[in-house]
Amino acid sequence: MNEQRTKKKSYKRDVLEIVVAFVAAWLFYQGLAFATGTPMPIVSVVSDSMLPILHQGDLLFVVRENVAIGDIAIYQQPGSSFTIVHRIVGMDGEQYIFKGDNNQVNDPRPVTREQILGKVWFATPLLGYPRMVLHLIGI
Repeated sequence: MNEQRTKKKSYKRDVLEIVVAFVAAWLFYQGLAFATGTPMPIVSVVSDSMLPILHQGDLLFVVRENVAIGDIAIYQQPGSSFTIVHRIVGMDGEQYIFKGDNNQVNDPRPVTREQILGKVWFATPLLGYPRMVLHLIGI
């Protein structure tokens, strides 16, 4: 009987620790978003469009700051839930022209300053895969 009670307490403690870990990770991410000025401070590369500079599975650290031609930045088109990580290759008036380094043509539509979520500061190889898995399962 005492063994069952100990197992039950252990199970409850394990569940509580998992919940606390998820809450702590969420709070850390929200703090990071606030500090970097972007809602997406950590992004995973999901395609090969930026080879040879960025690879699928790289984890990117992104900050909101002024961008210029030659910078790698992330942006989101209106009505889309996907972000795109490409290089700024030109300007069309007040709008930016993006292109993946491994793509043959520019992205189909120019991007406004408001659509740009941030500039890539650095990438860490392979660490983006766990985030990609979480995104695939809807977390």
